[in-house]
Amino acid sequence: MKRMGLIVALFLVIFSTLFVVGCRPELPLSDLPTLNNDLANGKLTIDKVVPGEDFSFVREYSTSYDAKSWRITDSKNLMMRAWVRGAPRGMIVLVEHMHSDVSLKSRYEGLDGWPQDSMDDSVHGGDQPGFWVTESYPYENVFAIEGFSQSLIEGWGYWGTGYIGSYRLTETNVVQYGKVYGNKIQVVYDLLIKRADEQYFHTGSVIDEFLVPTGVQPDTNKPAIKNR
Repeated sequence: MKRMGLIVALFLVIFSTLFVVGCRPELPLSDLPTLNNDLANGKLTIDKVVPGEDFSFVREYSTSYDAKSWRITDSKNLMMRAWVRGAPRGMIVLVEHMHSDVSLKSRYEGLDGWPQDSMDDSVHGGDQPGFWVTESYPYENVFAIEGFSQSLIEGWGYWGTGYIGSYRLTETNVVQYGKVYGNKIQVVYDLLIKRADEQYFHTGSVIDEFLVPTGVQPDTNKPAIKNR
């Protein structure tokens, strides 16, 4: 009887482990601000006071790509503009460095947050330590987001069991089996700030995080891919 009890207990442990691994609950949807523009008719604008300062650093994001049909695996452009509002007279604000990341947002924890692409921007030489920003002269840049990036290919190959056969890296499989429902965009601006009565610059930093949802959302009736 003791031996039979041990066998039953062992079976229950193995079954419970397999059940937990195979039926892992899905992650909740992100509550990030959403960029839902279609071509030039919409944009996401963020107007906030710089921490520790008394002026606003306004950021505006849009895309020439139809965001209503956003595809993870397609190459697309994200346009960004930023300018100063309400700065005291004589203040100088420079964008010393800008860094942006694009990652996956997924209901599946193996792919959620996986990096897809990134970019950096700064002055590459000269005596000026950054890009001068005012209400009349905004900071402007274009982030050319790579679709089939090396990072995405490696990530799908690592997490996607059997992707070489049943789960090839395609938009349909990324959405349906990877449970990917959008791209998370992160943008960090490192600022140099100098008031009229100051001799040297001091620093400030601003970060934006928002979601661009996919045009087609995952089918909740289809299972997600499993860990290896």
